[in-house]
Amino acid sequence: MNTKVIASAAVLAVSVAVSGGLQAADRDYVHIVGSSTVSPFSAAVSEHLAKSAKLKKPWLESTGTGGGFTLFCDSAGSETPDIINASRRMRKKELETCERNGVKEVVEVKIGYDGIVFIHAKKEKPIGLSRKDIYLALAKSVPDPACKSDCKLVPNPYQTWRQVNPALPDVKIEVYGPGAASGTRDSLNELIMEEGCRSYPWLAAKKEKTPGEYKKACYSVRDDGAYVETRENDERIAERLVDKPHALAVHDYKLLAAHSKHLSAEPVDGVTPDYSSIASLAYPVSRTLYFYFRGDRIGKVPGLAQYVKEFTGEKAWGDKGYLVEKGLIALPAAERKLVAEDAKAMKPLTLESLQAQAR
Repeated sequence: MNTKVIASAAVLAVSVAVSGGLQAADRDYVHIVGSSTVSPFSAAVSEHLAKSAKLKKPWLESTGTGGGFTLFCDSAGSETPDIINASRRMRKKELETCERNGVKEVVEVKIGYDGIVFIHAKKEKPIGLSRKDIYLALAKSVPDPACKSDCKLVPNPYQTWRQVNPALPDVKIEVYGPGAASGTRDSLNELIMEEGCRSYPWLAAKKEKTPGEYKKACYSVRDDGAYVETRENDERIAERLVDKPHALAVHDYKLLAAHSKHLSAEPVDGVTPDYSSIASLAYPVSRTLYFYFRGDRIGKVPGLAQYVKEFTGEKAWGDKGYLVEKGLIALPAAERKLVAEDAKAMKPLTLESLQAQAR
């Protein structure tokens, strides 16, 4: 009896695996999820692909980077996405989840650069912010302002920028930004909030001693109205900034590039974000953009190989390509060539390569 049950289970497992493979082969479109920052570039590639190759237009969902990785790594079944757009690099634990769930041959494609920018209406003068200023303005809890040593965290008392730093104007702190599932929020936490937090040695020491407390202290954003999570589209955010004096929005560079007639960006640590400062990584809040695809689905999902080829072609991501016109900051030509070659060869991402870069 037990032998029959085991044999039946084995047959069912094989049947499901084969069925999943056939379903993937039968699907006649590419499914893409992930970052809203990368989504406009992905949409542009999809449009070109649908017109030039006469393939069905890919199904594109903006789920946020974190949510996209969850969907991408959920299972090896054909219902899961073929591509994940990401405004940060895949994390070790995410690749481990992929591998544990049978999602193999994950290929990483580095596509270009972006910057986390603090945008305001062009009619407003820049105030010049440091990462420490931003941390103190946006953190849920901050070091007690009255404390000189052996400090503790207290609920954020700052209501104006001048209270944060006497050199800043006496205007209300009002910042619009992404929610917790966004890759842009991850970048805000890691590139700005953590750096500001680490400017206090006693907080920096918590990273090794009590990492949970450290992350809570550095990454928790206030929820008392000074920081407002928004999922509005780029056009609405631009309109809001023009209508609201002194308000700032945490956003990606493409919003600034698309609305430069009406919007400007704050210098951060003395560096103004523009194409050159972000491409050279001189701007302290520069970041790298990626997409990841399932190498094992090349040849099974129509259009997947063509999508990768189109995105990594010079007419798309080159210095004068149509993606640069949409706000992408291009990789250097030599690096583009190497990345395109690795994508064509479907060189899989490994835990070792992720760990090596983390070190």
